[in-house]
Amino acid sequence: MPVHVSRYTWTLVDFPKGEKTPGGESYKSVMTRWRMYCKTDMVVKLSVSYFEKPMGKGKEVAAEDAPEFRLREAPIRPNTYLASLKKEVCSTKPAS
Repeated sequence: MPVHVSRYTWTLVDFPKGEKTPGGESYKSVMTRWRMYCKTDMVVKLSVSYFEKPMGKGKEVAAEDAPEFRLREAPIRPNTYLASLKKEVCSTKPAS
């Protein structure tokens, strides 16, 4: 059983064709910061940054930060990338 209550981690997603923010800015990658609760299988999205180029490069065209008082935990669904990420960051053995 994991001994840590939570772990913080980042994910980076690239969009080959590009996407648009609600404000109309084009972006090709998104970096998201998560807090994973290892014991309860819950996750909270803390912040999101949108970048004009792949791999988090170029100008940050938009950002969203979750206010501390409104953080909402969500269950980690099985067989998703968040489930795989939780398995990796909450593992009791060191990463290889």
